[in-house]
Amino acid sequence: MSDHFLPIDVLDDLRNVLDDMDDWQLDPAGWADVDTLIERVASSLAAGATDEFRDAVAYLGWSGPTKVKSADSGTTGKQPPKIREKVTRLKDTLESPKQSGQGKPNGESGGR
Repeated sequence: MSDHFLPIDVLDDLRNVLDDMDDWQLDPAGWADVDTLIERVASSLAAGATDEFRDAVAYLGWSGPTKVKSADSGTTGKQPPKIREKVTRLKDTLESPKQSGQGKPNGESGGR
């Protein structure tokens, strides 16, 4: 894990998107895109790559269901188990203060 701190606002955006995904109904291609984006989010989070993380979270949020659906997009469905597992792992990662850029636990300093 990198020592970079990731922006709190983007971490909050990610938490909100992950929570909203429980209600998403996407076609198989949509879920495949989400799967790829979750991998991008997870790898940029682990690397502390701020710009990549910000972009991946934005794209993930935009990949959600839209009001307009093409006739040939196929049937929609809830989150596949594979994606649900990845979302759960990502949520668990966000709970870790060091991973989420929240800094050190109370009482610890940055040390100089």
